[in-house]
Amino acid sequence: MSGEIEEMRSQIEDLVGKVSDLAMQDLRETIDAGEDKASSKEKQLLRVRRSLEKAYHLLSDLEDEVRH
Repeated sequence: MSGEIEEMRSQIEDLVGKVSDLAMQDLRETIDAGEDKASSKEKQLLRVRRSLEKAYHLLSDLEDEVRH
């Protein structure tokens, strides 16, 4: 089970990177458009990233329990 958890954590880590890239892309587009506030898309992407990070940490805690 520990190997499966590690694989899921790795996949989540990849998703966090992709979501962060999308948020940065949206931020650049917002700035280029002359906007001075974050778009709703960027805000939602940041919420997605935080949720993924939370899932990553919850899996880490689970993995620690499995090892003990």
